[in-house]
Amino acid sequence: MPNLKFQTQVSGEIDGVHHIRSKPLTELVENFSFAGAVFYMITGSEPSESEEKVFNAILVASIDNGLSPASGFIPRVIASTGNDLLHSLAGGVMALGPYHGGAISGAAELISQAKNQDLSAVVENYLSQNKRIPGLGHPHYKHNDPRTDQLFSIAKDNHLSTENQTVMMKIQEEFYKQTGKHLVINIDGAIAALLLDLGFPPEAGNGLFALARVGGMIAHILEEKNEKPVRRIDESDIEFIKPTDTNAELAAKQ
Repeated sequence: MPNLKFQTQVSGEIDGVHHIRSKPLTELVENFSFAGAVFYMITGSEPSESEEKVFNAILVASIDNGLSPASGFIPRVIASTGNDLLHSLAGGVMALGPYHGGAISGAAELISQAKNQDLSAVVENYLSQNKRIPGLGHPHYKHNDPRTDQLFSIAKDNHLSTENQTVMMKIQEEFYKQTGKHLVINIDGAIAALLLDLGFPPEAGNGLFALARVGGMIAHILEEKNEKPVRRIDESDIEFIKPTDTNAELAAKQ
């Protein structure tokens, strides 16, 4: 039999008043910023002024990175075919993945592993399996990621714990030690470390990035509505490579 009876501590009604956690929604509307409300809803703890400032900076830093990444151009391509905003937005969110915006939770789990196990063995295990180290590397930023530098600086100015940021830096150092290659701590790695230092569970990272990036996607989709439909790839950007004859085809010719 299906079980659709839920128990939740996230939200519900008490004496006819809708509550988020232990607070009436009206109190959040009156006294919380959106960032503060999201922080409280997910962690169950009301953020301090410093924590809220750092968390808000994370959301703003994630809001957009231009049209180059999939989350920039995919929703616009979908909108260009006449789809409405929600369908276009859903397509943009679906474009997020392990290689774009979806490595934060993986980086957070890696940091947790590195704290509880031998760091060199953890990195070596990734390398032996030819797996990417989540949170390291960027196609454009080779020496440092300015977004990471800024977020870590804001966290320092607001006296946030640096425990997990330090571990992420040690992972970067260990990667260099084992490969001789310098990879920047990208924004995924920075956000993963900062969210852990703020008390968020590792699993929340990718969702929070998507939440922030939705703001940028909406702006791009609305702008696309003023453009001429439909977006197409230029034929000059497509190279057709004739498939080679299969063994069956070769046998038939003989």
